[in-house]
Amino acid sequence: MFGYGFGYLLISLAFAYHCIRTGRPWWWLLVIGMLPGIGWAAYVIFAVLPEMFGSSSARRFADNIANVADPGRSYREKLRDVERVGSADAKRALAEECIKRGRFQDAVELYQTAMSGPLGEGDSTLLRGMARAKLLAGDGAGSVACFEKLKVVDKAAFDADAELDYARALTLVGRTDDALRQFEQVVPRYPGEEARCRYAVLLQSIGRQEAAQALFREIVDSVKHAPGYYRSRQREWYRIARQQVTG
Repeated sequence: MFGYGFGYLLISLAFAYHCIRTGRPWWWLLVIGMLPGIGWAAYVIFAVLPEMFGSSSARRFADNIANVADPGRSYREKLRDVERVGSADAKRALAEECIKRGRFQDAVELYQTAMSGPLGEGDSTLLRGMARAKLLAGDGAGSVACFEKLKVVDKAAFDADAELDYARALTLVGRTDDALRQFEQVVPRYPGEEARCRYAVLLQSIGRQEAAQALFREIVDSVKHAPGYYRSRQREWYRIARQQVTG
């Protein structure tokens, strides 16, 4: 009986989390919470399906529900794939799951084994993943080396996300001037506020307070007047910027 009620609670929380993250009207939370089962169905039929019909969002949403009920499911499935198949792609998928769980060094080791084959060093997807894993594991020098190789191997793979991570890696190894130039390049074309916020933090750390404050204010103004879904996705960067704004 307890397990049954606990399962209902977990599913309701998953629906509520999705509702908040996507910036939907607050009254959907009442429908979800007060009408278990019926409320969930109404939310899916009238709020979710019309927006994501025909897209891959439906599968991601279903996976999110399942992962709330069983948080280790995705990791176990990907681990089994590595144990059964052992392919570079299976290792890459498990490495990405490790990154989601904060197991950054495990991700680095998985990428290393995935890239051990004759073509691994030239695989832009694996190289990009390795660069990010090393960044998150605190290996700034290793990350910078991977990103610089990625630019040579496949310029198209060096997208806005890669450019931002490269700027972070340059900051981590103390190449401040290079990091500033990299941030200047990526900020105008990066979707969202993360690049601008990280750039402002770097400017602030080297004493360029006026420039940093201008960027923090831009973030606050941009998010404050944006639609609900954007405010939800940029909540972390808005919080940081608002805390740093002075005067």
